[in-house]
Amino acid sequence: MLGTARHLLLTTSTAGLLFIANLAAIAAENETPSAAQTGAGGAAVPVVEVKKLFANNCSWCHGAYGMTADKGPRLAGTEMTEEQIRERIRHGKEGYMPPFGKVLSDQEIAAFAKFIKSLTPAD
Repeated sequence: MLGTARHLLLTTSTAGLLFIANLAAIAAENETPSAAQTGAGGAAVPVVEVKKLFANNCSWCHGAYGMTADKGPRLAGTEMTEEQIRERIRHGKEGYMPPFGKVLSDQEIAAFAKFIKSLTPAD
């Protein structure tokens, strides 16, 4: 009986450690920056964070994470350069878009610009 309990404890502990190791590997994989995730100075901003920031700041006007027009234009396929996008986010557009330069960091603005330039329109 005692041997069975020890075996069960060892098996459960090993399975738990493997589970934690797998979670750590998945988390590390998701934190590896891609070109669309790298902010100013090469600092990484995970996609999830960019999408969360987009949902909190931009989705009021730009639908489906920039893929469709709503109150504001569709961002996917924009002809603006990445620098123009950063400036638009930072300073806004009088009468159309508020400035976000005091709300978002330079790293977040750069991540938004890369995210927007990575969007490909469905049509």
